Amino acid sequence: MARKANYDEKIKAIEEKIEKKSNELKSLKAQLTELKSKKAQDDYQELMDYMKANNMSAGEVLSKLK
Repeated sequence: MARKANYDEKIKAIEEKIEKKSNELKSLKAQLTELKSKKAQDDYQELMDYMKANNMSAGEVLSKLK
């Protein structure tokens, strides 16, 4: 019976580690999403500033990219 208890303790310890890592992963994914959003906002603002500085419309920018 002592062996079974030992297995149960090991199983519980591993399950706790999995839960902890899962929570860490969720946190990292949330940080990644936030950073991607901020980058997109910065990129958009940079594009808008460029368009304004060069008096360009979105269509003009697109035609230059093609």
